[in-house]
Amino acid sequence: MELSIDTSTRYASVGLSQERKILAEYSWLSRQNHSVELLPAVEHLLRTTGTALQDVDCIILATGPGGFSALRVGMSTAKGLSTSMGIPLVALNTLDIEAYPFRGLGMPVCSILDMGRGELAMALYDGGKGNWSKLGEEQIMTPEELCSRIQEHTLFCGEGVSIYGTALEEGLGEKGVIVEQLPPTRSPVTLAQMGYQRFQQGERDDIYSLEPRYLRRPTITAPRRPA
Repeated sequence: MELSIDTSTRYASVGLSQERKILAEYSWLSRQNHSVELLPAVEHLLRTTGTALQDVDCIILATGPGGFSALRVGMSTAKGLSTSMGIPLVALNTLDIEAYPFRGLGMPVCSILDMGRGELAMALYDGGKGNWSKLGEEQIMTPEELCSRIQEHTLFCGEGVSIYGTALEEGLGEKGVIVEQLPPTRSPVTLAQMGYQRFQQGERDDIYSLEPRYLRRPTITAPRRPA
């Protein structure tokens, strides 16, 4: 069995699957409480399906980009379970997860996530039939910068569409195909499919070197001096 964990953004999810077939899943809107919500969600999932943690063969984890605190909670929980139970861990890029359902449509795919400050994280993929590959590394930029880089008919998807979809539509015109998605846009079904494929191919991630994909440093506010 595979346990999927995604705390990349406020929209979190856990899923339990058997050879990529979902047995149960749970998604919720976290109000900055991932640290107190995640383990109870995992326990509820296991209890509902009558599954013991010892029955889990693989942990599939979304590693970002996303929120700093949110990603740390998912990472520490997955590493803790992996270490204590000896369960292999498979990591997935969150932008890859967003784009995966739209592969094979015969056009480039661009997945986006909101990074705050009017900026988004993006990754571009070759979505041609029979072909699925990332075109370069993910980056942070403004919607205007992204529009200036798009040269051909491209499909846009991901959680960031709910925030930046209108700006992209106006900036791209006919070059942009905007998928109207309401969060949550990532499903444990997708994590199970992608993660199990890596697991079957013998791929594992080193829990000691694995880190969240932040893309930029967190904003740290200096403590106030006492009056």
